Amino acid sequence: MKIAMVHTALWGRGGAERQLLKLAIELQKLGNEVEIFTTGVNENTCYPELLKQVTINIMRRNRFVPFKYDNDLPVSSFDKVGKITNVRNQLQRILVHQFYTSGLPAMLSLGRIIPKGFDVINNHNPPTEWAAFTAKRRLKVPVVWMCNEPPSWFYLKGRGIRKKINWPLFGIWDKISVKYVDRIIVLSRVAESMVRNAYNRSSIVVRTGLDVEKFYNISGEKIRKKYGLENDFILLQVANLAPKRQSDSIKALYYLSKNHSNIKLILDGAGPQGELKKLSEKLGVKDKVLFWHTKCDKDLAKVYAACDVFVFPHQITWGLAVVEAMASAKTVIVSKGCGAAEIIQNNVNGMLVENSKPEEIAKKVENLITNPSLRKKIGKNAYEYVKENLSWENYAQQMEKIFEKAIRNN
Repeated sequence: MKIAMVHTALWGRGGAERQLLKLAIELQKLGNEVEIFTTGVNENTCYPELLKQVTINIMRRNRFVPFKYDNDLPVSSFDKVGKITNVRNQLQRILVHQFYTSGLPAMLSLGRIIPKGFDVINNHNPPTEWAAFTAKRRLKVPVVWMCNEPPSWFYLKGRGIRKKINWPLFGIWDKISVKYVDRIIVLSRVAESMVRNAYNRSSIVVRTGLDVEKFYNISGEKIRKKYGLENDFILLQVANLAPKRQSDSIKALYYLSKNHSNIKLILDGAGPQGELKKLSEKLGVKDKVLFWHTKCDKDLAKVYAACDVFVFPHQITWGLAVVEAMASAKTVIVSKGCGAAEIIQNNVNGMLVENSKPEEIAKKVENLITNPSLRKKIGKNAYEYVKENLSWENYAQQMEKIFEKAIRNN
């Protein structure tokens, strides 16, 4: 089977980029021929160890240029592709001046020049549905969309004149383009519901994979010693910083600190710290909250290893950090509104809490503090579940079956 995979510019070490590259590598191992089509690559920041193992084509004007690791291609091919440069009318500026002014036209152009000969197109995340739209009409092959979640204009309120005008238009355009998609794949039932609400389409839940060996049996002792945490009970949350994501963890810490003087909370992620610091200061736990930003997987594995309990009260379509903590054999406490909660059996391989209930989080942690054997047992079960069910090989095999079925039914 020959598979064309489509993604926006491969800039960083995000979950979507890793998902794309690992899937391509595993599909190749299964005997498939895979090529990736994108608008740009940064070989220094986007998993260079994975880029070397796949065939990548970068769009340059109206053609593709093969990407080779350590060649002299510029890191971005976005400079002249899809940009609107001749807009003069102010209303037109309002309508098009946003990220998608370059992203959407670039994807349309990309879809128009994908070469013939592929059996299936597998596009990943918005706005690649636009590339699928143009490619499907021209190549007449099935399209399978890995939609980790629909675009934000379907579930967030737009603020500002541009968003209030743009977002409804983008919604209309998306619904038209997604009609040309044969199968929609999502990571969770949470995302499945969002897709149904956005497009009135059904989707297939397929859990993504994980490099389990990178997180299991890692020592966190050096980190504890480095930051003077040897005698502390450590809570950890890994996620980009935003008040709604971390505030419940800080509030849970506040309740726990009434009875435990040696408990600390590590918030590991990028983003503004101001409001979260104000909240921790208001609650009197400022000295117990540590803000970190770990930038590579190897160091992040040590951070997971250093914690006693992982907390994730955030509501999100999946939650890769939850699965990574489980692979680290840690007890995870997860909001029921998180997609990763769907793989957790309460009090067996993790713990579930209602959304926006920091008191409930605190009670769960209290039980784990006083019952270390339960903590160890749940952590072990978490690791075993991830090892048995969430390998990249398993993910690729499921996706391969979906591709084959789409081809038969095309």
